[in-house]
Amino acid sequence: MNTSVDFNLRYPILTALALALGSAISLGISRFSYALFLPLMRADLHWSYFTAGNMNTANAIGYLIGALSCGWLFKYFKLSHIFLIGTFFTILLIALPGLFISDPLFFMVRLLVGYTSAMVFVGGGVLATQLAAEHPKQSGIILGIFYGGVGLGIMLSSPIVYFVEQLGQEAHIGHPWQWAWLVLGCLALILAFIMYVPTSQLNSPKNHNGQTQKLSLYPSLWMIVGYFLYGLGYIGYMTFVVALLRQMGISLVVVNIFYAVLGFAIMCSSRIWAKPLDRYHGGQTLTMVNLMMSMGCLIPTAIALSIEDGQVTSIQVALIFISALTFGSSFLTAVSSTTAFVKHNYEPTQWVFGIRVFTITFALGQIIGPILIGYISDYGGGLAIGLLISGVILLLGSITAWKQKPLHAAA
Repeated sequence: MNTSVDFNLRYPILTALALALGSAISLGISRFSYALFLPLMRADLHWSYFTAGNMNTANAIGYLIGALSCGWLFKYFKLSHIFLIGTFFTILLIALPGLFISDPLFFMVRLLVGYTSAMVFVGGGVLATQLAAEHPKQSGIILGIFYGGVGLGIMLSSPIVYFVEQLGQEAHIGHPWQWAWLVLGCLALILAFIMYVPTSQLNSPKNHNGQTQKLSLYPSLWMIVGYFLYGLGYIGYMTFVVALLRQMGISLVVVNIFYAVLGFAIMCSSRIWAKPLDRYHGGQTLTMVNLMMSMGCLIPTAIALSIEDGQVTSIQVALIFISALTFGSSFLTAVSSTTAFVKHNYEPTQWVFGIRVFTITFALGQIIGPILIGYISDYGGGLAIGLLISGVILLLGSITAWKQKPLHAAA
């Protein structure tokens, strides 16, 4: 037992990397790879954008239920156990859509995998926060690595989904996207084997302290609202940007490279934002990342609205990749900014409660976002207008977060 604790104390970056594989599975693969499936599944299953958005809304509802139930689970079970058990069930649910084509069943699976993903992501976030507290000089990079793991999941998913779907289509297999879900389940299982030993050995005692329930949220209101607008705005890009690029006539190869670049940028974000996460104790970091994501949304929107002859120029393709870098390098930093805010401003006994509050806020925004953007895309002017709305929402989130001061200054 002492050896395991020594490993976590001596090798915090390796431990953070192991935790990051959990975020790669829980969000990078289970949630955000869905954008890669959406064009083919929508054509195969005759979905509207509203229906396609509802599938991600189901995921967000499950995530909200998971976030709401975390408090009870964390009270009676070790965080590391919840983290690993949640990972196991998430892997099963990732592979399950490869076995059926029913819309109601797919909706239910998206709901359930949202729930298990919350177990993994919230539990991993608290474990990463504890690890960061033990290594304050590396705090920002540890949190960034954990959340940047989502980018690894996206980057690995992109070529796999592309190649498996292509092989399935060439072999004239019905519903080739099903095979891609099965292969992603196998990928997630491999990542889980790699992360098992370091994460199972984390010294994470049960949380029996009830003080977390006494925390006042009013001083953090601007941060909470800014984070809600982040959840509401970002999901439109992550759900529909691939469909928009395909609608613009960009080749499937280029689109998958675009999504892999997006994932790579998310992975690099831990290095880019480590110092601001350590330095700023208010809403400054969330302000900057919301602004960057707003720009990332507006670039493909402007290109889509400016195309007249149906042809995308090489300069416009380059700008689309800039959008991926801009959005990706900021995307998950919004999440780590709230975790850093909790660590900087709350007592250690309040961390679980604080992270749960922001997770619930995030989930509420995600529930509304796909329905809103899907409805606008179907009835309000197309996908470009939907992403325009997402960009404006993120800009409002940037303005709101700017008003958040450190709690000791706001008191």
